[in-house]
Amino acid sequence: MRLWPRRAGGQLALLLILVLLVAQIITIVILAGERQGALRSASLEHVLQRVADGYTLADTTDPERQERILRALSSPTLRLSIDSAPYLTEDRASGMTRRLAEELDLPMAQVRTAMEADEDDCLPDRDEHRDRERHDDEDDEHHEYEEHRDGDDHRDDRHECPPVLAVSLALSSGQWFNARARPPAPSWLWLKATLTSVGITAVLLTLTLLLAVRRILRPMNELSRAAHAFGRGEKVRIPEKGPEDVREVTRAFNQMQDQVGRAQEDRARLLAALAHDLRTPITSMRLRVEMLPEGEDRDRLLASLMEMQHLAEATLDFIRGTTTEKHRRYDLATLLDSLCGDLQEMGLAVHCQDSPRCVLQGQPEAVKRALRNLIENAVNYGEQAEVMLETRESEAVVTIVDQGPGIPEAERERVFEPFYRLEHSRNRETGGAGLGLAIARTLIRGMGGEVRLGAGPGGQGLQVSVTLPKTG
Repeated sequence: MRLWPRRAGGQLALLLILVLLVAQIITIVILAGERQGALRSASLEHVLQRVADGYTLADTTDPERQERILRALSSPTLRLSIDSAPYLTEDRASGMTRRLAEELDLPMAQVRTAMEADEDDCLPDRDEHRDRERHDDEDDEHHEYEEHRDGDDHRDDRHECPPVLAVSLALSSGQWFNARARPPAPSWLWLKATLTSVGITAVLLTLTLLLAVRRILRPMNELSRAAHAFGRGEKVRIPEKGPEDVREVTRAFNQMQDQVGRAQEDRARLLAALAHDLRTPITSMRLRVEMLPEGEDRDRLLASLMEMQHLAEATLDFIRGTTTEKHRRYDLATLLDSLCGDLQEMGLAVHCQDSPRCVLQGQPEAVKRALRNLIENAVNYGEQAEVMLETRESEAVVTIVDQGPGIPEAERERVFEPFYRLEHSRNRETGGAGLGLAIARTLIRGMGGEVRLGAGPGGQGLQVSVTLPKTG
């Protein structure tokens, strides 16, 4: 399964979510520590105030009402009692002691405070340790081992016990006001609200980012489609919109199309003038030579002039490349069936298999010209041609198979070069100037397709595959 998106919008959204999660996790950790610290500090302030209020009420009330006051002020986290002896034998928190002494106007010796671990609550297995020690008294070594291990466990667990505030205050009656307060259990309800907020924020940011990226990248998608169309020979002008950097890319692409279009037009005009200038002197020379007396020299001159004319026309035909035909929709199956029918009427051994309808966008006359060159080439050098059309999801493939000697693998790419011929079979007597395959590939590539050569079925003959893209 691919987790990393392929599109820019998906990648930006995923990166944003990851960064947001990491930032929120760090924020939650920091806030959790500060929140718990603030809660402990506020709880301590509240407990100290309640202890001071309870001491004041107990010290100024007769003994009959002290019990009711203690019950009223006590809670599950605060235990108050009046005893004959102090809970604390010595003072262990001088800061809190000084504060309570100043608030209650008591001497420092009558105030004792401490922050200690609540071993009775946080060590539920202490009774179990004691029972094990009592049952193992008969074995001294075992008893010592268990006692030592229990002491180690006790020391280890002591660090995990929450701090408990203990206060002992001397009453005017000679008794002691003892208080023990446990900190409240931490509340994590705020974490649920925080995570909900983070989730909503992530969803909103992701949707906003996807919409923004889609709007920004829309011109890039149009540019991609225009580039594919330009590769097929179409000229599509893209409106300049979006951010300035995207506008610059679009502007450069439109300028490139204009420059290439002007260059092609200039070449077409040059080729037209060149064709006219070449044909005129060749025709004039032929007329003059035909007026000469019949003989071997006259025949040789006429043959040379005809060869020059044929070579010039073939060269111009190749240089023209793609035609100036407009792009339009056409049915490749119908075009192929019509072409094969025309060639069969000319007496060529061509067989075309029935094919389903295949509608493409392009230059049908250029496609027909390229396929005609390839089929005639197969018949001329392979005796017969088998033509079939295969329709795929994104392309159409025309396959032409002959029964000739084929082309060696090392020569299959070179035969597309202009004027390159295989000497043992493709000479001037058998026709052609070595431009048929080159012209066919130039036309097909001009529409975004490709022409490939391979061995025929069973390694016999030549198989030509023409691929044309489907553009809807």
